[in-house]
Amino acid sequence: QGSSRPFPGASSAHAVAHARARGGGRRGPRNDSMAEAKRKRDVEATVTGKEILDTIVKKMKIVGEGGPAAEAIMTSAPAVRCRKCPLRWAGACKRSGPIGDIRAHLESDHKFVVRKKLPVKKHFCTSSGFEGAREWGHLVTIRGRALAYVIGFQPSVSKTHAFVSVFALRPDDAQALGPLSVRVTPVVPSDGFGLKSAQFSWSEVPHVNSDLEQVAGLFPVKFFSGRLAEGKPHERAVEVTIQAEQG
Repeated sequence: QGSSRPFPGASSAHAVAHARARGGGRRGPRNDSMAEAKRKRDVEATVTGKEILDTIVKKMKIVGEGGPAAEAIMTSAPAVRCRKCPLRWAGACKRSGPIGDIRAHLESDHKFVVRKKLPVKKHFCTSSGFEGAREWGHLVTIRGRALAYVIGFQPSVSKTHAFVSVFALRPDDAQALGPLSVRVTPVVPSDGFGLKSAQFSWSEVPHVNSDLEQVAGLFPVKFFSGRLAEGKPHERAVEVTIQAEQG
């Protein structure tokens, strides 16, 4: 006859099952609190699509308003690479080869500064003359898109004309920004100089990998007029206004 002796471990398994049937397998207060805490963590870790959208909209609003908070968001953005310095042709930069982070390069090597908005009748001044290459560069964020603009002078390009160049840091930013125009005028109009202003427009803003020399706007160096009436006879300045079409 076969043995009725249970296989090893069967009695303990039977005891556990019997205990559960009687209610002995219910979790105690400690287990219940741990389970509740885990459920709360799971709920807190769940991010809805609306919350993600709200965060993006909030960041775009902060960036659009400018300031330290906007700068922190833009600085934390992924680095933008480019084939070469987009302003190497302008003479102030001697660096060759690819650029790992164009924003950092413009700020450290070209001394670009961050502005909250595009210039409106902004004066760009110099007291050192135009014997060598000069440039004044700014970075600004428009509708969450990074844009750079620079006013400069490069005698190897032209001894009689200065230049203005605008460019987006990313190709998709250039498409999103759309048309943009620049108006340059002397701070003090000269009766002896026929040209009163120079205006340039781009149907789409160039980007860092464009040939910026070919799309830069040239205006007469004579637009840099003296500031004698302002009590600064040693300085010369030009007035610049940049407008972006509202999206």
